[in-house]
Amino acid sequence: MIRSIYILGPQSNMVYSKEYAKSDSRETLVEFLVNLAHFLGSVDLESKTEYMSFSTARIFYTVRRDFTFIFMADKADDAAQIEERMGQLVTTFVKDFAPLADANLPLDGFDAKVDEIAVTMVKVAILGYAGVGKTTTLHLLRGETLPLVHDPTIGVSIKKLPDEVQNANIVLWDLAGQSRFSILWAKMIANAQVVIIVTDSTLENVLRSKKLVSLVKEEVPEAKVIGIANKQDLPTALTPERVGQILSIPTYELVAIDISYRDRLIQIIRRAILEGKAETKAS
Repeated sequence: MIRSIYILGPQSNMVYSKEYAKSDSRETLVEFLVNLAHFLGSVDLESKTEYMSFSTARIFYTVRRDFTFIFMADKADDAAQIEERMGQLVTTFVKDFAPLADANLPLDGFDAKVDEIAVTMVKVAILGYAGVGKTTTLHLLRGETLPLVHDPTIGVSIKKLPDEVQNANIVLWDLAGQSRFSILWAKMIANAQVVIIVTDSTLENVLRSKKLVSLVKEEVPEAKVIGIANKQDLPTALTPERVGQILSIPTYELVAIDISYRDRLIQIIRRAILEGKAETKAS
């Protein structure tokens, strides 16, 4: 996924920036980008796009009409695809927005064009039996008021995740857990890149949830599957490690009614998306 986009002008001034992921060291990053733009002004890339790799990310860069274009992307991304998107953005900018930038005028409409090029659709399905806390987990992720009374999901609840999961336009499918809806599960998880199996951490529910893991691996074998051991605040809860052993999938602890778990859960989903992409690329 593309993490951020920067366009610097002839004087290495920041003409445009769009950040899909929060950065704890933005000032340091911008300073590095300005120095990079200075350096690129002294070499001839011949309109080519090149990149440099870091531990978890790549920086793609190219120069057109004295403007330096920089993409930061995940290392698991396909380089050819990122270069293609950068080419689309460069063409759009040079054709329709460079004159505005030259005149120091607002780049009206450019932000929407950037999103059209950079945003990726990712389907994340939340699967689990009734009462395990799927809907509460969804509210937690979205930073919404947590429900005090259990209101069973009827059918499918489709919601978008917050911006902290980078530029992926992630749609969460909170599937109804009642057994009468089980006939729909296979259809609803079709084409999901990530499937989250939520349990209430009781032995009975975890053993029952093994059926869901089998369903996912049969219907969407390429999906990244992770487990969420919810209700860890209850005395009868199995540890996440034990739940993971039973389900045979990576499993993480959660107390969905505790807001302090939100950032951790967002990072778990983000990592699952990246790992899923890396595994797909490797295969």
